[in-house]
Amino acid sequence: MQEPIITLLTDFGERDPYVGAMKGVILSICPNIRIVDLSHNIQKHNIREGAFYLFSSVKYYPKNTIHLVVIDPGVGSERKSLIIQSDNYFFVGPDNGVLSLAALEDKVQKVIEINNTAYFLKPVSNTFHGRDIFAPIAAHLAINQTPTHFGSLSQNWIQIKIPQVSVNNDEIVGEIIHIDRFGNIITNISRNFFKKLDASRNYIIEININNQNLKIPLCTSYDQVKIGDFLGIFGSTEFLEISKNQKSAADTLDAQIEEKISVKLLSS
Repeated sequence: MQEPIITLLTDFGERDPYVGAMKGVILSICPNIRIVDLSHNIQKHNIREGAFYLFSSVKYYPKNTIHLVVIDPGVGSERKSLIIQSDNYFFVGPDNGVLSLAALEDKVQKVIEINNTAYFLKPVSNTFHGRDIFAPIAAHLAINQTPTHFGSLSQNWIQIKIPQVSVNNDEIVGEIIHIDRFGNIITNISRNFFKKLDASRNYIIEININNQNLKIPLCTSYDQVKIGDFLGIFGSTEFLEISKNQKSAADTLDAQIEEKISVKLLSS
């Protein structure tokens, strides 16, 4: 029988003892669990970034993996705590949208509001639900994967969705949804918008970011341009990225998440 897996995604960083405390709670309840760290370096309180990290990662995990997420600026408030069961996974965390992108992508089966306090670590801290609510719930869920055991069905929960892309004649208008640590600018423009193009050929695209216009090649690998040159590329998430070979495109363009980006196909 496969060992249960819990992944952890937080904005706690690695300096403080918070992640270690959560792992201790989990292991005390379910000693044979495998704990995998997705990341603990989400920008503080950045729910959208956490949602994108989760969305980009979950499909690579085995069926029935439990994804535990604590990016929780509303901790201690009346916001709900959730278990979401999708076709292949379970998600545990706050009801602030951070679970929604990944859960919706995997098709949500049921949403449970966690309200069975018998499984909480007491006393419950108003500032650390990750340790006192989410960690024990995830551990018990690994032992007994019946979400309704931990609460009641919920129809109303907060959802974040990737913004819609608009197409006007030959112009695609999208949005910057993430900037990675290499300075790659990841947009919401998916490969599907370019599916009629021959991926083996290079195209020139005109982009506008932050009122800056650039004409750059649409490439399939970074080495198709010189070091320091811009390129467009469909990265591992299958979204269009604006990159600068071995440099930071985001720093050069002063790009920010949620800024608009327009893309035009110029020539082939």
